Amino acid sequence: MRHLEIFQQVAQHGGFNRAAAHLHIAQSALSRHVQQLEIDLGVALFERSGRGVNLTPAGEILAQRVDSLLRQFRQTRDELIAKADIPRGELTIGLPPSMQAFATQLLACYRKAHPDVALTIRVSTSIELREWLLSGQVDVAIFGILEPETVLESYPFRRDQVYALGPAGSDLNGQAIDMRTFAKLPLVMTSRPNSMRLLIDQAAHRLSLPLDVVMDVNSIPLIIDLVRAGLGYTALPSNAIRDLQGRSEFTSAPLKHISYSWTICNSRERKLSAAGRRFRALVLDTAGDRNVVHALDDAFATLPGHATAA
Repeated sequence: MRHLEIFQQVAQHGGFNRAAAHLHIAQSALSRHVQQLEIDLGVALFERSGRGVNLTPAGEILAQRVDSLLRQFRQTRDELIAKADIPRGELTIGLPPSMQAFATQLLACYRKAHPDVALTIRVSTSIELREWLLSGQVDVAIFGILEPETVLESYPFRRDQVYALGPAGSDLNGQAIDMRTFAKLPLVMTSRPNSMRLLIDQAAHRLSLPLDVVMDVNSIPLIIDLVRAGLGYTALPSNAIRDLQGRSEFTSAPLKHISYSWTICNSRERKLSAAGRRFRALVLDTAGDRNVVHALDDAFATLPGHATAA
């Protein structure tokens, strides 16, 4: 498999030097992998010259099929690992940017419990996370859901109140406001097709309300900075603004009858490994159980470099 992965990179990058730089390995080691693959297959895969390398006819055939070969190998490996009860191997997790505070604690505790699992974390919008699950680019993902999920295996686990967030000195004083009031504010909103934006758009559409969106932004940290600077208001689930409430730079108020549902999903077509099942179980254990949430806080605080605020 390693030989095929290296062949794939040389073919994609058009040369040994660029592939070696991308993989952060010595060119000599990379060449040995390709040479061994050529010996094993009994054919030359590259034509080497002073100007670089070109694929041979045999190399062209392998280049067309290597993605599928590697994908099938990994799926087979994942199915074998899924039969085991001990979490190990690799796990790719998809997360939304608005769950950063919760996810940091969750990942820290998972890592502490299962140090043999190599984690890859990918952060994006709910729409893209769903696509990554369907294409196999992530194994399990947390995202907001607007409609019942049928293609994926999904487990709703949390419902967050949606808040209007404004700058210091605004009229938001913690008292709930309705969509008619919110729609009149200058809004800095997440860009479509972000699920939070779609939720607000749908709520406004039901009431035939135009939204005064002055900026579309695809970064929640930037949105929060723009609100802090007084350039507008936004709407975010409570988890996303948990650390901002009570700070002098911001004001906030719950939006009446607007809540955001979180779910953890995995593909129905690919078996979830023991590592993935343990992560899913950790997430679901937090649902409706404040003791588990406090336990996460306590466990996170015991990790090096972290402490619970007084």
